[in-house]
Amino acid sequence: MRGWLRRLGSPLCGRSGLASRIFGFEKSPWRGFSGGSSDGPESDWRRRRRRPLSPLERLSRLLPEELLSPEVQTLRGEQPEPEGTPKAPPKDIPFQLGELVLAEIRRRRTGEFKRLWRLAPAEGALNSTWGAVPHREILGKLPGQLLRTSAGQWLRVRRPTLEEFVLLMKRGPTIAYPKDINTMLLLMDTSQGDTVLEAGSGSGGMSLFLSRAVGPQGRIISYEIRKDHHKVAKKNYQTWCDAWRIGHTVEWPDNVDFINADILTAAEDLKAITFDAIALDMLLPQNALPTVIPNLKQGGVCTVYLANITQVVDLLEVIRTSKLNLFCERIVEVTHRDWLVIPNSWRNGNIFQNSEESKPDFDDELDGHDENNDPSAEEKEHDESFVSDGTKPPYIARPYPWQTGHTAFLVKLRKFNPAYSNDVPNATC
Repeated sequence: MRGWLRRLGSPLCGRSGLASRIFGFEKSPWRGFSGGSSDGPESDWRRRRRRPLSPLERLSRLLPEELLSPEVQTLRGEQPEPEGTPKAPPKDIPFQLGELVLAEIRRRRTGEFKRLWRLAPAEGALNSTWGAVPHREILGKLPGQLLRTSAGQWLRVRRPTLEEFVLLMKRGPTIAYPKDINTMLLLMDTSQGDTVLEAGSGSGGMSLFLSRAVGPQGRIISYEIRKDHHKVAKKNYQTWCDAWRIGHTVEWPDNVDFINADILTAAEDLKAITFDAIALDMLLPQNALPTVIPNLKQGGVCTVYLANITQVVDLLEVIRTSKLNLFCERIVEVTHRDWLVIPNSWRNGNIFQNSEESKPDFDDELDGHDENNDPSAEEKEHDESFVSDGTKPPYIARPYPWQTGHTAFLVKLRKFNPAYSNDVPNATC
């Protein structure tokens, strides 16, 4: 057929002609003709060789790569990295001495065990009712490891998140919960480079979240009237910064000024500063408003953390009667609803087994099954309502047996231009 087409002078023949593509004929340097769908070494050779090699390229392929100049490497299609190019720091950093470690055991119905501690010298150990783990077994390992305690329980070790550190750190007064703190940051629209005033350092939880939000270019000024609370806030902030420096390649910004003084007497010290936002977490925030609001930028937001609704009413009444240039935009109560998703077979006190035989059943170890801990008849009936009799999915989903209740009311106040104060019904939400 190919010879017949050539004798006819057809342009369909040839290595790149239509006939070659239709019939799969292609000249092979290894043997005669081969089909176009060949997967042998000659097919790879054809894909690589798109043009004839120059003598310099032929010679460069005979030499080791480390002996080639950058120009020759460029001809070979291998662009060398210029000298002095910074390389990305490694992400996987093992545990080191002085670092904060979170140990946790997740249980089926009796909640969770979480313990936060600092890695001490090698002779130290983590002690709990579930057994002990020597520090030497944790040092040098990457976060996320599963370790077995002396009592045979599986323990997960990892670095704590900022939320977990705030919930587990040593406290002076009652902390502001992270769910409320994050909402306050959203209400204030805190961003990199902002200057924020905090009245009521407490245990330092809000200060840490604000420090991360404003970044190295920002600044946080935190006032606390009580000396013991002031010390606790400073210590918790320094503990987090020291641990962060060990376990991360980038240092935590040192941008918080803790001041042990009454915010009501700080008008003279603050008159030269203009704040982008203000966060008040104190017993009577309405007393501090005349002092701090003049230093808030026009259109800036002041958020107030209050425990009960009567405090909210008192705050709005003071704003109305004192004719402050503030407008109440929102009053928010933050609620989270946690859910429990468990294997269906747990209704009978068993664990949904993994089909992979090679993996140890860590969930079985973490469960710590006890006959006294089996679900009651009422719980089983409740679980059945979430399972379709026709499909029988392997999991049950329902709200967690215990939920975090009310923590605080968050009030968002915005400063407006006093020239229009007669037209705006302030203290109105």
